[in-house]
Amino acid sequence: LHLPSLPGQVGEVARGAIKGVEPLPLQVDYRDILARMEVWIDGPKAEPNGVIILDLDHEPTGTELFLWSIATAPKARGTGLGNALLDFVENRARALGRSAVSLATNSRLKDRIAWYQRRGFTISHYEELPDRTLVGMRKTISDPAKA
Repeated sequence: LHLPSLPGQVGEVARGAIKGVEPLPLQVDYRDILARMEVWIDGPKAEPNGVIILDLDHEPTGTELFLWSIATAPKARGTGLGNALLDFVENRARALGRSAVSLATNSRLKDRIAWYQRRGFTISHYEELPDRTLVGMRKTISDPAKA
C-alpha cells in the first residue's frame, strides 16, 4: 500500500457514501486506521470503487468481526458492489473463525439500516453520543462447512 495517498482515497470513498451526515469514519486519522485495522479496497488504488475496514480487535472475546466501515463510490452505486462487499465481510469473518459480524451506523441513515436488515442484521443496541445516536447491529453467520 502506498500510504501517502491511500488515506485520502479511502476517506473520499467514505465521504461520497454519506448524504448530509458527517460519518464517524471521516473524523479519524486514516494513517492510524491503516496501521491497526484490515483495509480491503475494490478497484484501482487511485480511484477505488469500494472500501471495507474491519476491526479485528473491537470485540474482546474474539467471537465477532466488527465492520468499522463499508463504502462504495458514487460511480459504483446500483451495481451490486455493496452486496458483494458485505458478502466478502461475512466470508472474511468465517475465515477468521468468527460467529458474527457487528457494526454501528447513524440512526438517521434509515436506508442503510433497512439494507443491513434485508441482509440479515438485527438491531442489537442504541448508543447515544452528543451529536448522534448510533444503532448497533449484528448478524450471526453460519459456517458453510457445518451447514
